[in-house]
Amino acid sequence: MKAKSIKGKSPEEIKKRLSTSMSDGYKPILAFVFLSGAQFIEEISNIMSDNGIQIFGATAIGEFNENGVEKDSIVILLFDIESSHFLIKFEDIIPENSEQTAKIFATEGLAKFSNPAFIISVSNVKLPSESILKGFKKVVGDNVTVIGGVASDEDMLNGSRIFTNERISKQGLMCLVLNQDKISVNGFAVSGWKPIGTIKTVTKSEGNRIFTIDDQPALDLIIKYTGIEVDLNNKKDLYNQLGSSMPLQIQKDEGSPVMNPPLMFNPSDHSVICGSVVPEGSKIRFSLPPDFDIIEDVIENAKNAKLESIPKADALLVFSCIGRLEALGPLINSEIEGLQEVWGVPMAGFFSFGEFGKTPGGKSEFHGTTCSWLTLTEKDNK
Repeated sequence: MKAKSIKGKSPEEIKKRLSTSMSDGYKPILAFVFLSGAQFIEEISNIMSDNGIQIFGATAIGEFNENGVEKDSIVILLFDIESSHFLIKFEDIIPENSEQTAKIFATEGLAKFSNPAFIISVSNVKLPSESILKGFKKVVGDNVTVIGGVASDEDMLNGSRIFTNERISKQGLMCLVLNQDKISVNGFAVSGWKPIGTIKTVTKSEGNRIFTIDDQPALDLIIKYTGIEVDLNNKKDLYNQLGSSMPLQIQKDEGSPVMNPPLMFNPSDHSVICGSVVPEGSKIRFSLPPDFDIIEDVIENAKNAKLESIPKADALLVFSCIGRLEALGPLINSEIEGLQEVWGVPMAGFFSFGEFGKTPGGKSEFHGTTCSWLTLTEKDNK
Protein backbone atom coordinates (compact mmCIF):
# COMPACT_ATOMS: atom_id res chain seq x y z
CA MET A 1 0.00 0.00 0.00
CA LYS A 2 1.39 3.36 -1.01
CA ALA A 3 0.24 6.73 0.31
CA LYS A 4 0.71 10.19 -1.17
CA SER A 5 -0.42 13.55 0.13
CA ILE A 6 -1.41 16.60 -1.88
CA LYS A 7 -2.76 20.01 -0.94
CA GLY A 8 -3.95 23.19 -2.58
CA LYS A 9 -6.08 26.29 -2.18
CA SER A 10 -8.67 25.46 -4.85
CA PRO A 11 -10.23 22.52 -6.69
CA GLU A 12 -8.20 23.50 -9.76
CA GLU A 13 -4.94 23.14 -7.82
CA ILE A 14 -6.06 19.80 -6.39
CA LYS A 15 -6.99 18.52 -9.83
CA LYS A 16 -3.53 19.38 -11.18
CA ARG A 17 -1.70 17.88 -8.21
CA LEU A 18 -3.79 14.73 -8.30
CA SER A 19 -2.94 14.35 -11.98
CA THR A 20 0.75 14.84 -11.22
CA SER A 21 0.64 12.28 -8.39
CA MET A 22 -0.89 9.73 -10.79
CA SER A 23 1.45 10.46 -13.71
CA ASP A 24 3.77 7.61 -12.69
CA GLY A 25 0.95 5.05 -12.84
CA TYR A 26 -0.14 5.49 -9.25
CA LYS A 27 -3.85 4.58 -8.87
CA PRO A 28 -5.33 5.54 -5.50
CA ILE A 29 -8.84 4.39 -4.61
CA LEU A 30 -9.22 5.93 -1.13
CA ALA A 31 -8.71 9.52 0.02
CA PHE A 32 -8.92 11.35 3.33
CA VAL A 33 -10.02 14.88 2.45
CA PHE A 34 -9.83 17.69 5.02
CA LEU A 35 -10.74 21.22 3.94
CA SER A 36 -11.67 24.63 5.34
CA GLY A 37 -15.32 25.48 4.77
CA ALA A 38 -17.90 23.65 2.71
CA GLN A 39 -17.77 25.66 -0.52
CA PHE A 40 -15.49 23.26 -2.40
CA ILE A 41 -16.93 19.95 -1.21
CA GLU A 42 -18.97 19.22 -4.33
CA GLU A 43 -16.15 20.10 -6.73
CA ILE A 44 -13.57 18.04 -4.83
CA SER A 45 -16.00 15.12 -4.62
CA ASN A 46 -16.51 15.24 -8.38
CA ILE A 47 -12.75 15.25 -8.99
CA MET A 48 -12.27 12.22 -6.76
CA SER A 49 -15.24 10.38 -8.25
CA ASP A 50 -14.03 11.01 -11.80
CA ASN A 51 -10.81 9.22 -10.83
CA GLY A 52 -12.51 6.31 -9.04
CA ILE A 53 -11.42 7.44 -5.56
CA GLN A 54 -13.65 6.96 -2.51
CA ILE A 55 -13.73 9.79 0.04
CA PHE A 56 -13.58 10.09 3.81
CA GLY A 57 -14.04 13.84 4.17
CA ALA A 58 -14.46 16.46 6.89
CA THR A 59 -14.42 20.24 7.16
CA ALA A 60 -11.81 21.84 9.41
CA ILE A 61 -10.73 25.14 10.91
CA GLY A 62 -7.17 24.19 10.02
CA GLU A 63 -5.61 21.24 8.23
CA PHE A 64 -2.09 19.95 7.73
CA ASN A 65 0.17 17.44 6.04
CA GLU A 66 3.91 16.72 6.16
CA ASN A 67 4.55 20.17 4.68
CA GLY A 68 2.97 22.03 7.58
CA VAL A 69 -0.21 23.59 8.92
CA GLU A 70 -2.57 25.51 6.62
CA LYS A 71 -5.83 27.42 6.84
CA ASP A 72 -8.32 27.91 4.01
CA SER A 73 -6.80 24.98 2.15
CA ILE A 74 -7.54 21.44 1.00
CA VAL A 75 -5.39 18.57 2.27
CA ILE A 76 -5.75 15.07 0.83
CA LEU A 77 -4.08 11.78 1.77
CA LEU A 78 -4.32 9.19 -1.02
CA PHE A 79 -4.07 5.39 -0.78
CA ASP A 80 -3.82 2.63 -3.38
CA ILE A 81 -5.30 0.19 -0.87
CA GLU A 82 -7.15 -2.93 -2.02
CA SER A 83 -10.88 -2.24 -2.22
CA SER A 84 -11.62 -5.49 -0.37
CA HIS A 85 -9.74 -4.23 2.70
CA PHE A 86 -12.09 -1.38 3.64
CA LEU A 87 -15.70 -0.27 3.86
CA ILE A 88 -17.13 3.26 4.22
CA LYS A 89 -20.39 3.81 6.09
CA PHE A 90 -22.26 7.12 6.28
CA GLU A 91 -25.56 8.09 7.87
CA ASP A 92 -27.47 11.15 9.04
CA ILE A 93 -28.24 10.80 12.72
CA ILE A 94 -30.01 12.54 15.58
CA PRO A 95 -28.92 12.35 19.23
CA GLU A 96 -31.57 9.75 20.00
CA ASN A 97 -30.35 7.22 17.42
CA SER A 98 -26.60 7.89 17.60
CA GLU A 99 -25.75 4.80 19.62
CA GLN A 100 -27.97 2.58 17.48
CA THR A 101 -26.39 3.83 14.25
CA ALA A 102 -22.92 3.13 15.64
CA LYS A 103 -24.07 -0.38 16.59
CA ILE A 104 -25.29 -0.95 13.03
CA PHE A 105 -21.97 0.24 11.59
CA ALA A 106 -20.06 -1.96 14.03
CA THR A 107 -22.23 -4.98 13.22
CA GLU A 108 -21.72 -4.54 9.47
CA GLY A 109 -17.99 -4.04 9.97
CA LEU A 110 -17.73 -7.16 12.10
CA ALA A 111 -19.72 -9.14 9.54
CA LYS A 112 -17.28 -8.13 6.79
CA PHE A 113 -14.03 -8.37 8.77
CA SER A 114 -13.29 -10.59 11.77
CA ASN A 115 -10.83 -8.01 13.13
CA PRO A 116 -12.12 -4.54 12.20
CA ALA A 117 -10.84 -1.10 13.16
CA PHE A 118 -13.01 2.00 12.86
CA ILE A 119 -11.87 5.47 11.83
CA ILE A 120 -14.77 7.85 12.39
CA SER A 121 -15.84 11.45 12.11
CA VAL A 122 -18.91 13.18 13.51
CA SER A 123 -20.20 16.34 11.86
CA ASN A 124 -21.67 18.21 14.79
CA VAL A 125 -20.58 18.92 18.36
CA LYS A 126 -24.23 18.65 19.45
CA LEU A 127 -24.24 14.92 18.69
CA PRO A 128 -23.39 12.66 21.66
CA SER A 129 -19.96 11.28 20.80
CA GLU A 130 -19.91 9.21 24.00
CA SER A 131 -23.07 7.39 22.87
CA ILE A 132 -21.54 6.76 19.46
CA LEU A 133 -18.46 5.23 21.06
CA LYS A 134 -20.66 3.16 23.36
CA GLY A 135 -22.42 1.70 20.31
CA PHE A 136 -19.14 0.41 18.85
CA LYS A 137 -18.08 -1.04 22.20
CA LYS A 138 -21.38 -2.86 22.76
CA VAL A 139 -20.98 -4.75 19.49
CA VAL A 140 -17.23 -5.32 19.17
CA GLY A 141 -16.15 -5.12 22.82
CA ASP A 142 -14.40 -2.63 25.10
CA ASN A 143 -11.06 -3.11 23.33
CA VAL A 144 -12.38 -2.04 19.93
CA THR A 145 -10.15 0.34 17.99
CA VAL A 146 -12.06 3.58 17.34
CA ILE A 147 -9.99 6.60 16.26
CA GLY A 148 -11.02 9.91 14.69
CA GLY A 149 -12.17 13.46 15.19
CA VAL A 150 -15.25 15.67 15.16
CA ALA A 151 -15.39 17.90 12.06
CA SER A 152 -14.78 21.59 12.77
CA ASP A 153 -15.66 24.99 11.35
CA GLU A 154 -15.58 28.65 12.39
CA ASP A 155 -19.35 28.32 12.90
CA MET A 156 -19.11 25.81 15.74
CA LEU A 157 -22.75 24.76 15.92
CA ASN A 158 -23.84 24.81 12.28
CA GLY A 159 -20.86 24.97 9.93
CA SER A 160 -19.14 21.60 10.24
CA ARG A 161 -19.68 18.93 7.58
CA ILE A 162 -18.66 15.37 6.86
CA PHE A 163 -18.88 14.02 3.33
CA THR A 164 -18.30 11.12 0.99
CA ASN A 165 -18.46 11.13 -2.80
CA GLU A 166 -22.20 11.65 -3.06
CA ARG A 167 -23.34 12.67 0.42
CA ILE A 168 -22.81 15.64 2.72
CA SER A 169 -24.12 15.93 6.28
CA LYS A 170 -24.21 18.62 8.97
CA GLN A 171 -25.52 16.05 11.44
CA GLY A 172 -24.06 12.67 10.61
CA LEU A 173 -21.66 9.86 11.39
CA MET A 174 -19.04 8.60 8.93
CA CYS A 175 -17.03 5.44 9.46
CA LEU A 176 -14.14 3.86 7.57
CA VAL A 177 -13.93 0.19 8.53
CA LEU A 178 -10.51 -1.40 7.94
CA ASN A 179 -9.58 -5.07 7.91
CA GLN A 180 -6.81 -5.32 10.51
CA ASP A 181 -5.81 -8.74 9.19
CA LYS A 182 -4.56 -6.82 6.15
CA ILE A 183 -3.94 -3.27 7.40
CA SER A 184 -2.48 -2.55 10.84
CA VAL A 185 -4.16 0.39 12.57
CA ASN A 186 -2.22 1.63 15.59
CA GLY A 187 -2.16 4.83 17.57
CA PHE A 188 -2.77 6.71 20.78
CA ALA A 189 -4.62 9.72 22.12
CA VAL A 190 -2.19 11.82 24.16
CA SER A 191 -2.76 15.19 25.83
CA GLY A 192 0.45 15.94 27.70
CA TRP A 193 -1.34 18.21 30.20
CA LYS A 194 0.16 17.96 33.70
CA PRO A 195 -2.14 17.57 36.73
CA ILE A 196 -2.27 19.83 39.76
CA GLY A 197 -3.85 19.31 43.15
CA THR A 198 -5.42 16.25 44.70
CA ILE A 199 -8.02 13.97 43.14
CA LYS A 200 -11.54 15.33 43.64
CA THR A 201 -15.00 13.82 43.18
CA VAL A 202 -17.88 15.07 41.04
CA THR A 203 -20.67 14.93 43.61
CA LYS A 204 -23.53 16.19 41.42
CA SER A 205 -23.78 16.20 37.63
CA GLU A 206 -26.21 15.72 34.79
CA GLY A 207 -24.84 14.76 31.38
CA ASN A 208 -21.99 17.15 30.62
CA ARG A 209 -23.06 19.66 33.30
CA ILE A 210 -21.24 19.58 36.64
CA PHE A 211 -23.08 21.15 39.57
CA THR A 212 -20.75 20.34 42.45
CA ILE A 213 -17.23 19.01 43.00
CA ASP A 214 -16.53 17.76 46.53
CA ASP A 215 -19.95 19.24 47.38
CA GLN A 216 -18.81 22.75 46.38
CA PRO A 217 -20.19 24.68 43.38
CA ALA A 218 -18.13 23.56 40.40
CA LEU A 219 -17.34 27.06 39.11
CA ASP A 220 -16.25 28.30 42.53
CA LEU A 221 -13.81 25.42 42.95
CA ILE A 222 -12.41 25.91 39.43
CA ILE A 223 -11.87 29.63 40.11
CA LYS A 224 -10.19 28.82 43.42
CA TYR A 225 -7.71 26.37 41.93
CA THR A 226 -6.97 28.15 38.65
CA GLY A 227 -7.03 31.76 39.77
CA ILE A 228 -9.02 32.92 36.72
CA GLU A 229 -11.32 35.92 36.94
CA VAL A 230 -14.88 35.41 35.73
CA ASP A 231 -17.44 38.16 35.14
CA LEU A 232 -20.54 36.48 36.52
CA ASN A 233 -22.81 39.25 35.22
CA ASN A 234 -21.75 39.32 31.59
CA LYS A 235 -19.72 36.25 30.67
CA LYS A 236 -20.91 32.71 30.19
CA ASP A 237 -17.95 31.68 28.05
CA LEU A 238 -15.51 29.67 30.16
CA TYR A 239 -13.68 27.94 27.33
CA ASN A 240 -11.82 31.00 26.07
CA GLN A 241 -10.76 31.85 29.63
CA LEU A 242 -9.84 28.41 30.82
CA GLY A 243 -10.97 25.35 28.87
CA SER A 244 -8.41 25.24 26.09
CA SER A 245 -5.46 25.75 28.43
CA MET A 246 -6.47 23.94 31.64
CA PRO A 247 -8.92 21.09 30.93
CA LEU A 248 -10.32 18.86 33.64
CA GLN A 249 -8.61 15.47 33.83
CA ILE A 250 -11.10 12.62 34.20
CA GLN A 251 -9.36 9.74 35.96
CA LYS A 252 -9.86 6.22 34.58
CA ASP A 253 -9.47 2.78 36.15
CA GLU A 254 -6.80 2.04 33.55
CA GLY A 255 -4.79 4.13 31.14
CA SER A 256 -4.15 7.86 31.11
CA PRO A 257 -6.75 10.42 32.21
CA VAL A 258 -9.21 11.76 29.62
CA MET A 259 -9.17 15.51 29.05
CA ASN A 260 -12.53 17.31 29.27
CA PRO A 261 -12.50 21.10 28.78
CA PRO A 262 -14.97 23.37 30.61
CA LEU A 263 -16.93 25.29 27.97
CA MET A 264 -19.54 27.43 29.72
CA PHE A 265 -20.97 28.19 33.13
CA ASN A 266 -24.38 29.03 34.58
CA PRO A 267 -24.12 32.18 36.72
CA SER A 268 -27.28 31.36 38.66
CA ASP A 269 -26.08 28.09 40.20
CA HIS A 270 -22.33 28.22 39.39
CA SER A 271 -22.50 24.94 37.46
CA VAL A 272 -20.07 24.22 34.63
CA ILE A 273 -20.82 22.73 31.21
CA CYS A 274 -18.03 20.54 29.82
CA GLY A 275 -17.18 19.21 26.39
CA SER A 276 -18.40 15.69 27.16
CA VAL A 277 -20.37 13.73 29.75
CA VAL A 278 -19.06 13.67 33.33
CA PRO A 279 -20.96 11.06 35.40
CA GLU A 280 -21.58 11.61 39.09
CA GLY A 281 -18.81 9.99 41.09
CA SER A 282 -16.15 10.74 38.48
CA LYS A 283 -12.70 11.37 39.88
CA ILE A 284 -11.05 14.49 38.46
CA ARG A 285 -7.93 16.61 38.73
CA PHE A 286 -7.21 20.10 37.49
CA SER A 287 -4.49 20.90 34.92
CA LEU A 288 -1.49 23.18 34.95
CA PRO A 289 -1.23 25.77 32.15
CA PRO A 290 0.43 24.31 29.03
CA ASP A 291 4.14 24.47 28.27
CA PHE A 292 6.47 22.82 25.76
CA ASP A 293 6.39 19.59 27.79
CA ILE A 294 2.92 18.96 26.36
CA ILE A 295 4.37 18.75 22.87
CA GLU A 296 7.32 16.63 24.00
CA ASP A 297 4.96 14.11 25.64
CA VAL A 298 3.04 13.60 22.39
CA ILE A 299 6.20 13.13 20.33
CA GLU A 300 7.85 10.90 22.95
CA ASN A 301 4.74 8.71 23.01
CA ALA A 302 5.04 8.22 19.24
CA LYS A 303 8.78 7.47 19.45
CA ASN A 304 8.19 4.86 22.14
CA ALA A 305 5.40 3.29 20.07
CA LYS A 306 7.75 3.03 17.11
CA LEU A 307 10.41 1.30 19.21
CA GLU A 308 8.00 -1.05 20.95
CA SER A 309 5.29 -1.98 18.45
CA ILE A 310 5.14 0.12 15.25
CA PRO A 311 8.56 -0.10 13.57
CA LYS A 312 7.23 1.00 10.20
CA ALA A 313 4.23 2.78 8.74
CA ASP A 314 2.84 3.59 5.32
CA ALA A 315 0.95 6.71 6.41
CA LEU A 316 0.06 8.83 9.42
CA LEU A 317 -3.26 10.46 10.34
CA VAL A 318 -3.60 13.05 13.11
CA PHE A 319 -6.72 14.45 14.78
CA SER A 320 -5.62 17.33 17.01
CA CYS A 321 -8.06 19.36 19.11
CA ILE A 322 -8.62 22.97 18.14
CA GLY A 323 -7.98 23.67 21.82
CA ARG A 324 -4.36 22.65 21.35
CA LEU A 325 -3.98 25.17 18.55
CA GLU A 326 -5.54 27.87 20.73
CA ALA A 327 -3.43 26.99 23.78
CA LEU A 328 -0.11 26.42 22.04
CA GLY A 329 -0.32 28.90 19.17
CA PRO A 330 2.58 28.65 16.69
CA LEU A 331 4.18 25.92 18.82
CA ILE A 332 1.59 23.51 17.45
CA ASN A 333 3.78 23.30 14.32
CA SER A 334 6.50 21.66 16.42
CA GLU A 335 4.05 18.98 17.52
CA ILE A 336 2.82 18.23 13.99
CA GLU A 337 6.34 18.22 12.54
CA GLY A 338 7.67 16.10 15.41
CA LEU A 339 5.02 13.43 14.90
CA GLN A 340 5.66 13.28 11.17
CA GLU A 341 9.40 12.92 11.65
CA VAL A 342 8.97 9.76 13.77
CA TRP A 343 8.06 7.66 10.73
CA GLY A 344 8.77 10.13 7.92
CA VAL A 345 5.76 9.04 5.87
CA PRO A 346 2.95 10.95 4.11
CA MET A 347 0.47 12.35 6.60
CA ALA A 348 -2.72 14.39 6.89
CA GLY A 349 -4.82 15.73 9.70
CA PHE A 350 -7.02 18.52 10.97
CA PHE A 351 -7.91 20.47 14.09
CA SER A 352 -11.05 18.89 15.51
CA PHE A 353 -13.85 19.65 17.97
CA GLY A 354 -13.20 16.43 19.91
CA GLU A 355 -11.10 13.31 19.41
CA PHE A 356 -11.51 9.54 19.59
CA GLY A 357 -8.62 7.25 20.42
CA LYS A 358 -6.98 4.90 22.89
CA THR A 359 -5.07 6.35 25.80
CA PRO A 360 -1.70 4.71 26.56
CA GLY A 361 -2.55 1.61 28.57
CA GLY A 362 -6.28 2.23 28.17
CA LYS A 363 -9.22 1.86 25.83
CA SER A 364 -10.80 4.03 23.15
CA GLU A 365 -12.36 7.15 24.69
CA PHE A 366 -13.79 10.49 23.59
CA HIS A 367 -11.39 13.33 24.41
CA GLY A 368 -10.93 17.08 24.34
CA THR A 369 -7.73 19.15 24.00
CA THR A 370 -5.95 15.95 22.91
CA CYS A 371 -3.85 14.78 19.97
CA SER A 372 -5.08 11.45 18.59
CA TRP A 373 -2.76 9.93 15.98
CA LEU A 374 -2.71 6.67 14.08
CA THR A 375 -0.48 4.83 11.64
CA LEU A 376 -1.69 2.69 8.75
CA THR A 377 0.58 -0.14 7.65
CA GLU A 378 -0.07 -2.86 5.10
CA LYS A 379 0.75 -6.30 6.46
CA ASP A 380 2.97 -8.72 4.64
CA ASN A 381 0.63 -11.68 4.26
CA LYS A 382 2.79 -13.68 1.87
